[in-house]
Amino acid sequence: MATADSTITTSAPQTDIDLWSDEVLTDPYPYYRELRDLGPVVWMRKHGLWVVPRFSSIREALLHAEIFSSSGGVAVNDLANQAAEGVMLISDDPKHKRLRRTFMKPLQPHALKQLSERLNSLAKQQVDAVLAKGEFDAVTELAYFLPLTVVTELVGFSEEGKKNMLRWAAAVFDGMGPIGYRRTMDGLAITQEALKYVLEVKREDLDPDGWGAQLFTAADNGDLSYAEAQIMLMDYLGPALDTTINGFSSLLYLLGRNPDQWDMLRETPERLPYAIDEAVRLESPIRGFARVVMRDCELEGVAMRKGDRALMLYASANRDERRYPDPERFDIQRDARDHVAFGFGTHLCAGRNLAKLEITTMFNHLLSRIRRFEILEEDRIPHNTLRGLSKLMIRVHQ
Repeated sequence: MATADSTITTSAPQTDIDLWSDEVLTDPYPYYRELRDLGPVVWMRKHGLWVVPRFSSIREALLHAEIFSSSGGVAVNDLANQAAEGVMLISDDPKHKRLRRTFMKPLQPHALKQLSERLNSLAKQQVDAVLAKGEFDAVTELAYFLPLTVVTELVGFSEEGKKNMLRWAAAVFDGMGPIGYRRTMDGLAITQEALKYVLEVKREDLDPDGWGAQLFTAADNGDLSYAEAQIMLMDYLGPALDTTINGFSSLLYLLGRNPDQWDMLRETPERLPYAIDEAVRLESPIRGFARVVMRDCELEGVAMRKGDRALMLYASANRDERRYPDPERFDIQRDARDHVAFGFGTHLCAGRNLAKLEITTMFNHLLSRIRRFEILEEDRIPHNTLRGLSKLMIRVHQ
């Protein structure tokens, strides 16, 4: 990472691609390829910000959090960034490290190990139920099941919070787009509901054994302030649900569209961790977060100035042909563990191990029970930040 000065005369590539248009959100990958071909960092004229589309340039930027800062906000509009001020996602070290230490306690390996038996029992019951039907929506009846059955309970919100977690999480991520777009404005309006709940919910309204209540216990112990504990309830909204739901449904979709890979996975179930990484590489659940440039610098030959905003386009980097041979192909033999679907560096997704545990648990039952399945119907709803299926009707053959 070089520091920029007045001698840098690099002419930055520019584009008029609108990453938040319906056209791009519906079929983004040809546009991502165009951005990668333009350069490692591309100026988006329509929005007045940078997009970082290549694997190498994103990894380089995220390794230098002191230059590419999260504390200025990871959305591309000021309203969303101001609303999220104080949450762990919108922070840099050393504050981020301190907040993350508390946040991660219920997500440590020993805690997840204790949870695994319960997840396994619930997953078996649900798989039994849906397989008896023969045809079902794998999004609402499988992908949603463990996050909405277990994770909402673990977080320990009141009934109002549990009932709205999924809607609020999707809205928060939609509200990260540019101002003036319908999805962004609708998302910001619903985000205010979530914020109102988080800032007004009383400690005694939370499950005393839940993750949310543990934030206040940490404040009792001096690890957090009480204000930090309150706003950090927002951190349990999105990552607890969307990564798992979208990751699961994308993996099932890709296996359905590539039946040879399903057969291979049934024959070698030990490849399941690789299949999960390959699925989130190819269909990244979160397409990207922004960073603020803290000082003049140069990223792979492109001069960037202090105060600029740069969108780290994870979903593009994960299909970068400079890193992955034949990147559009779904291949469970590929070792894609270095993907950036869960971010990279300081802000590597705190909930990734829980997401993988839930997906693995459910798939272990599916692999042992389903000989073949076919996709009957699929649907996606364009979203500013998330990439996932809203419907995946399948017919199973046992």
